[in-house]
Amino acid sequence: MRGTQDKTRPLRGPGRDRTGSLSDHVAAELGRRIVSGVYNPGDTLPTEPMVQEEFGVSRTAVREAVRLLSAKGLTVSRPKIGTKVRPRVDWNMLDPDVLSWQIDQRPSDEFIHSLFEMREIIEPAAASRAAERATPDEIEKLAKALDGIKNRDRGSADQIRADLAFHMTVLEASHNPMIRSVGGLIESGLIISFSLGWRTVMGDDAVVQHRDVYEAIRDRNPDEAFLAMRRLLRNAKGNVFDSIWVGRNADAEGETSLR
Repeated sequence: MRGTQDKTRPLRGPGRDRTGSLSDHVAAELGRRIVSGVYNPGDTLPTEPMVQEEFGVSRTAVREAVRLLSAKGLTVSRPKIGTKVRPRVDWNMLDPDVLSWQIDQRPSDEFIHSLFEMREIIEPAAASRAAERATPDEIEKLAKALDGIKNRDRGSADQIRADLAFHMTVLEASHNPMIRSVGGLIESGLIISFSLGWRTVMGDDAVVQHRDVYEAIRDRNPDEAFLAMRRLLRNAKGNVFDSIWVGRNADAEGETSLR
């Protein structure tokens, strides 16, 4: 069963508003070049005058942009050396802008694997704890989110919001403040993975898997909640890769037709 995407109510993704300041614009463009490999770790970014000329901005805007990139762990500046790209291990991968820039440049397989590995470490355990600790109100919130996943148009912003609410409620219902805090940090990553996954658009199996998680938590079955969430995430990962590969094939066919 396939539906049509609702393009009239877009979901706000992570990252800065694209109508931000000039320094935001410069930081975003340089950031995209870094995460896409135009500038690799160890490379020196163009000098201040070169960036000023390219973007038509002041020295102050360039310096603020570099400060933003440095705060995200992407670059480091040294007197008489310039601004260099830091190793990927130093990047703040959970920063909303860094996540958004990677998606803007079509995410790599490595990025998607890492995103879902993080989710598979956290969310099944959270679901297990939620089965033990969820309050009646939290179970009702899960039921409401499940209803949105089932009944909103496939691939629509409303369905993605319901999916996000479902997973964030599971984290909350674990009643572990550290898990909930991690959930806040990875919310941007969740939005990205949901947006990519529903874009395919997913079939009824994904809805059934959400229902299985809900029923295991409702029925106070920690082991089944753990397994159901793990199944859901593995299926979602496959859907995300399907979406990415479809896009890559379309791009390849387009390039072939232009030759």
